[in-house]
Amino acid sequence: MTKVTMTKTKMSTGLRKQFCWFVAVLLFISKPGKSDEVHQFTKQLSSSTAAVQDKLIHKDGYCVMYDECAVNTKNQKHVNCLYNDKAKKLTDKKGLQLLQQVCSYMYKGDNDTYTCCSTNQLISLSDNIKLPYQYLSRCPACFANFVALYCEMTCSPNQSTFTSPAATSIGVNETANMAPLPGINETYITELNYQINDQFAYSMFNSCSHVSSPSTNTPAIKVLCGPYGEKCTAHKWIDYMNDVNNGQAPFDIHAAYFDTNSSVGMSYNTTPCNQLSASGDGACSCSDCPASCSGPPPIPPLPPKPWLIFGVNGLYIVMSFVFGAFTLLFVNLVFWVHLCQRRGNAQVMDDACCSVVDNSSAMDKEDDLGFLTVSRSVTNAEEEEIELSMLERWGLFLEGCLQSMFRKLGLFCARYPFVVLFLGAVVIAASAVGLKFMNITTDPVELWSAPSSQARINKKYFDEHFGPFYRTEQIIITAPKSNRSIYDPYTDSTDPADQQHIPFGPILQKDVLHEILNLQTAIESITAEYENKTVTLNDICLQPLAPDNTNCTIISVLNYFQNNHTNLDKQIMIEDFWPGPDYHDHLKACVTGPTSIDDTTLLHFSCLGMFGGPVFPWVALGGYDSTNYLNATAAVVTFPVVNYYNNTEKLNKALAWEKEYVSFMKNFTLNPGNLSVNFSSERSIEDEINRESSADIMTIVASYLIMFGYVAVALGKFSSCNPARIFVDLQLTVGLSGVLIVLCSVAMSLGIFSYAGVPLTLIIVEVIPFLALAVGVDNIFILTQHLQRDERRNKESCEEQIGRVLGEVAPSMFMSSISETVAFFLGGLSNMPAVRTFSMFAGLAIFCDFLLQITCFVAILALDSRRQKSKRYDCLCCIKSEANVEGENDGILYYLAKNYFSRAVLSKFVRPLVVILFVAMSCFSGAVLNNIEIGLDQSLSMPEDSYVLGYFAGINEYLSVGAPVYFVVPEGQDYTTDQGANQICGGTGCNNNSLVQQVAYMAKMPNYSRIAYPVSSWIDDYYDWLKPQSSCCRYNGSSPLTAQFCPAAVVSNDCTACRSGGEVSIHPRPNATEFMEFLPWYLKDNPGLHCGKGGHAAYGSSVKLIDDGENVGATAFMGYHTVARKSSDFIACLKHANNISAEISKNLNVTVFPYSVFYVFYEQYLTIVHDTLFNLGISVAAIFGVVFVTLGFDFLTALLVVITILMVVLDMFGCMFLWKIPLNAVSLVNLVMAVGISVEFCAHIARAFAMSQKRTRVARAKEALAEMGSSVFSGITLTKFVGIAILAFSKSQIFQIFYFRMYLCVVLLGAGHGLIFLPVLLSYVGPKRRKATHQNYAQFHNKEGYEEGCSSSKETDNSPSGHFLD
Repeated sequence: MTKVTMTKTKMSTGLRKQFCWFVAVLLFISKPGKSDEVHQFTKQLSSSTAAVQDKLIHKDGYCVMYDECAVNTKNQKHVNCLYNDKAKKLTDKKGLQLLQQVCSYMYKGDNDTYTCCSTNQLISLSDNIKLPYQYLSRCPACFANFVALYCEMTCSPNQSTFTSPAATSIGVNETANMAPLPGINETYITELNYQINDQFAYSMFNSCSHVSSPSTNTPAIKVLCGPYGEKCTAHKWIDYMNDVNNGQAPFDIHAAYFDTNSSVGMSYNTTPCNQLSASGDGACSCSDCPASCSGPPPIPPLPPKPWLIFGVNGLYIVMSFVFGAFTLLFVNLVFWVHLCQRRGNAQVMDDACCSVVDNSSAMDKEDDLGFLTVSRSVTNAEEEEIELSMLERWGLFLEGCLQSMFRKLGLFCARYPFVVLFLGAVVIAASAVGLKFMNITTDPVELWSAPSSQARINKKYFDEHFGPFYRTEQIIITAPKSNRSIYDPYTDSTDPADQQHIPFGPILQKDVLHEILNLQTAIESITAEYENKTVTLNDICLQPLAPDNTNCTIISVLNYFQNNHTNLDKQIMIEDFWPGPDYHDHLKACVTGPTSIDDTTLLHFSCLGMFGGPVFPWVALGGYDSTNYLNATAAVVTFPVVNYYNNTEKLNKALAWEKEYVSFMKNFTLNPGNLSVNFSSERSIEDEINRESSADIMTIVASYLIMFGYVAVALGKFSSCNPARIFVDLQLTVGLSGVLIVLCSVAMSLGIFSYAGVPLTLIIVEVIPFLALAVGVDNIFILTQHLQRDERRNKESCEEQIGRVLGEVAPSMFMSSISETVAFFLGGLSNMPAVRTFSMFAGLAIFCDFLLQITCFVAILALDSRRQKSKRYDCLCCIKSEANVEGENDGILYYLAKNYFSRAVLSKFVRPLVVILFVAMSCFSGAVLNNIEIGLDQSLSMPEDSYVLGYFAGINEYLSVGAPVYFVVPEGQDYTTDQGANQICGGTGCNNNSLVQQVAYMAKMPNYSRIAYPVSSWIDDYYDWLKPQSSCCRYNGSSPLTAQFCPAAVVSNDCTACRSGGEVSIHPRPNATEFMEFLPWYLKDNPGLHCGKGGHAAYGSSVKLIDDGENVGATAFMGYHTVARKSSDFIACLKHANNISAEISKNLNVTVFPYSVFYVFYEQYLTIVHDTLFNLGISVAAIFGVVFVTLGFDFLTALLVVITILMVVLDMFGCMFLWKIPLNAVSLVNLVMAVGISVEFCAHIARAFAMSQKRTRVARAKEALAEMGSSVFSGITLTKFVGIAILAFSKSQIFQIFYFRMYLCVVLLGAGHGLIFLPVLLSYVGPKRRKATHQNYAQFHNKEGYEEGCSSSKETDNSPSGHFLD
């Protein structure tokens, strides 16, 4: 049974005019049925029409309309005459030519062509398909099928078999808005029935459903289907095009559809899109026809499977196994050794576990494992010959040289303090003068992207060739007090599917739109002052069609109404009574076809903005689901401002206007009415960072003042509670001088590099003083407290004592300082600017600090010793105290460390627990390494009270499309040849792996590729613009070489098509000469009513001509990324864009690269893991080398120090995971700093252990911890802790996360590992006790050369307990 469906739809919303001009084809259309019985379905006719219908002949070879008799007075479309006779022979030469061009398959030769259309109809048909030709001809089969719909209806010699007049008239018909043409008074058709077989309808629709518009990156069918948009079907498409209310059809055409199995209805044999068209043109491209693609539709590759063991993260299992295996092995070893120890009461084990040596005199009960670290053959250096290896001899020689050198230096500084201080002040002043050349870099590009990085190179290339990406002033608006509404557009269709109930989001209510427009207008009127000149938005805004159109680009939904309140309020009344189309219908049309020049509703408004370009709904609206733009909950208003490359004056004008804009918006948000507004300016982030830095100055100052105060007080050694004696022992001057020396070292570093022109960064200013203070204060405490604890020897002057103490302590200071200096300088090899500059400045600051400490600070200590000896008050030297010293006091920290802390940590039961606990921490940190986030959330860079945070939240919640992405083709690609063009374009004949095709392919997998929309293709639009049928490219003159461009809007017989139809039929594409000859015209042609393909707006700045216009230079193809809400999204966008470009470049003659405005900031994260490993690895390697050499080539001690530092760094990663601190340049700088500070915690303890001459490892570890632990604890741990605590009150999120949290972790982990784990580790596996120090080696062997070469001290230690180097 034959199924018949007949529809007649009157729509109040519509389709963009420039795409729908093809509907004007209908003015020569009228379509009867296939047989007499078919016409039983036609609508009831008027009596006059019924009489005509009865006389119509419905059989092959007959027509129902011919020629043109009337005109539609509303749209000026011509209407066809009623005609009931045989098809006529077409003899007119022009008519035959037009038939061959438009309906070539109907041409049967000059003498055998019969049609139902006249030359006038063919002229109208040819004119009216020009615009659809521009958009659909890129798929020849689609356009051929589409044209066949109207060729059959207009010209088919069998027209009467599938068309029939539904209504006719003669004379003026006011109801139908018809009037006869001048001088003609014949019957004309006012309504037509058209019978169409579904096979044709579906085939035509399928061949066109994927054809894209290169300039808008959207399917053309989505626009051509008017109000149906995404829900378009074959029937809805044809019905909408045939509706007179769309403003383009001359009269209503009622389509009736018949089953594909039926023989009824027009059934032109369509051509599939992947086959040659009827005219012989090539198959459609892959981007326009999926059937043309080689292979199945793209399927995103599956993400890599996580490494699982028994369903659990593999790293968790591995680290758990490592911890379990280590614990089991360690506990068994400890237990086994303990058993070995208890084999005899007076037996002592050597380093070989169960080798027992009978040594009843060695009863050291402090060593629970009974390890003696002296060789059995060498138990007393005074009794036996000391035999040393070559490496040990060199180690002792180096140790002697260092001690002798520093002793002499200390003696000189103590004897001539004022000379030393004067010379030091001169050097400091000379270095600090360089600060006047200081240049602080705040440009994020300079901070985070190396000049040699690929993203930086690409940015420079893009800026130089296409101009910098525009500055963005953006507002995100919601309407919390407004509600969603339902709009029911008018339709008289009986199809329930056509009864639409369209939800409009709260932001799209009319009153809300009026408020947004008021705000938008107020912003446009903002003015600023720059150098006594007024700056307006119009002076700085983006004007893509200038000088033809100087209106500012404003990406706003209000630009659909040309930013006009009157247009927003306009409503058409049907028959002066029924409410007709209003703003709802216009919005519906514009979000479907944003490039519409006419919305094809009765409003007939343009959807183009005042600036002459489209406003894409996915950019202007937010908070909608899928593509239901009208359901939006947010409006996004964007004011693009021109950015300038190397033009400071124009840039400053933009900055001045932006400042006033921010001020205006801040005031507006205080009373926003019914709106909720979040906003940002291009300068907002930098302004807020600067405000944040200023706001935190007092926090930083307070932090440093507290540390300074602690240092000044803690350095004192109080021998009495007598106030008079306290002022003598205070040493406030020494403490402040030590802090001042630290600051001077920082100033020297900054000044020296400023001389060299190296710019500073805020990270350097904020972090290096902290680092220098940590390192410097530690050395100050060690030197001062060692001097306080030392007893002056017989006949030893104060100056000699200071020299001797410096000789003993300075090698340890030298080892730690040089380790850090070398490590930081090697960190300068990093490619990351922030890390590189920090490393260089930090290395020099630490080295300068060390030099000042062993010279100027020693001089200050000498002066202070003289003051104390003369019992004068600190800071008030003119006042002398009469109080006597009541007794020596080593200090409470030293007392606690020596008598309680060291014994507790190194006790029999605590040591194993310490090892297990710290190994557990490291295993946990290793297990969570892969879970540390990479990147820097941009919101973290803002103060907690910043208005920009609301804007970031709005982006995350409402924006639906990401930043534009440009695929840049550098100079060298040849577009004038088919081979070169096919590597780029996306239309017919283009390679399936061309640039456009590959990006379109990836856009089908947006969640994987991060490409939301395909690229706009200037070359495809250029080819369409050149086609003679489009009437876009024309010239006025006798020759194109001397002629002027003739725009499509100009009506003149003097305008000639750039390429003739004959040329196109032979060579569809232009030759090299034609290509370059007409390209400048294309790039200057504005899109308009008659030609929507003009390239000025879309591609004017994307194609660069070189060699005086002789060749095409760099070009850019713009698409869009998917929305990026967090760092991982931005990184994924960059990574996939790079991969896509690499694949494209494989098939081109040049290397294509992607560019987006955020790439330069996120490229660092592609290699952040490698950079982290490199910087930390090279720093640790340098530390190992320096410690190994300065400890007298002690491999084991250097190895243990490095292991401890590595555990500190590893545990830092664990803390970063627990405290949600991401890995980025800021945290990497802190990790590098952590390595440096860890050296301070470890190096002094390790050296004290190595130099100790106690007989067991435990005893040596206790001595080292007692002697150096208290100084390290008071010098670094407490100093830093009190300063760090203040940072917790900072308003800056960066300070709270990357400074307070990470600094606190550095100090706690460094102190824990250096003061607890390392001594325990040394007590187990530390190196053997040295067979001889350099003193006893020289003494017992009388090494004259050694003495003379190093001038080693020959004094003996007469103190009761000796010191840690003896």
